[in-house]
Amino acid sequence: MKRIASFLMAAVMALGLLGAGLAESATLRIGAHRALMGSFEVVAHRAGFWKKQGLKYTIANFKQGKLMRNAIIQGNLDTGTTGFSPFSTAISRGAQVTAIGVTANICDTQHIVVPVNSKAKSLKDLKGVTFANKKGTSTDFAFQSYVIPAYGLKSSDFPLLSVRTTERISAIVSGNAQAALVGDPMLEIAIQAGQIRSLENLCKYDKTRMMHVGNPDTLKKHPELYAKYFRGWLMAHKLLKDDPDKYAKIYHKDLVELGTKVKLSVIKVIVRRLRSEVFITDEVKSYLNDMNKKQIKLGWIKKTTDFKKTRFIDDSILRKVAAEMKYTN
Repeated sequence: MKRIASFLMAAVMALGLLGAGLAESATLRIGAHRALMGSFEVVAHRAGFWKKQGLKYTIANFKQGKLMRNAIIQGNLDTGTTGFSPFSTAISRGAQVTAIGVTANICDTQHIVVPVNSKAKSLKDLKGVTFANKKGTSTDFAFQSYVIPAYGLKSSDFPLLSVRTTERISAIVSGNAQAALVGDPMLEIAIQAGQIRSLENLCKYDKTRMMHVGNPDTLKKHPELYAKYFRGWLMAHKLLKDDPDKYAKIYHKDLVELGTKVKLSVIKVIVRRLRSEVFITDEVKSYLNDMNKKQIKLGWIKKTTDFKKTRFIDDSILRKVAAEMKYTN
């Protein structure tokens, strides 16, 4: 009997040790946006901030936030960035993805652009032209819901060429589109190259933001991974505030290694346009509720969600880490 009891105790201890080993070996799968808002992940990775926190992780680049959202829903990614609009539509359609923070305010990094030789001075001059953007994105939502109405125009006045961020400059240069919404770093690179001209950014019309999202299953099983993740991630946000030139150098090195031909002076300009906002506030939830109602009018979804009540919004890990670091927006 004693021998059986000893065996059972040893088995329990072995399982416990095995469980601890699994917890230690858990890997966080991180997505980084190729546009400027993904620079926080790039800098946290390149500067060794996550390594300093002892986080075991993998990191992959994505050309579009919606792709990261989809990868999380499919269980192939643990955290990444997507627009408020794709997040809102996903929740309204019953998808499993959790908002865990706000990546940034990007209104100053997103510009309405035209070919450099265009005579257009405002959006009114572009009525009827093909406009390059990506349908269903937060920038598309801002353009359809706030920018166009401000000029007394309609969505039908701008036939949409739905292409990813990285393809919009080519659409302008080739003549397939006569205007576009383009974000940094592609925006400033194309301006410096003399390919496009900016008419204005989105800040006058909308507080356009990106949402940090997480995998609900991984959040439940391994909240400690997200705590380490957010410590390194907030270190990147702090570096942007304290030393934007150093931040730019780290980000620039990554872009060059990925094959992007861009001068450091350009990156120093664009990182100063990125506005760090990280918490999911009541104002953010109210904005999502209003967005959700407008998406129904646009025909993007069929039912609304109350983002002040949904269980798929939880920035408690981020807030706890920020409090420990004494980090404020």
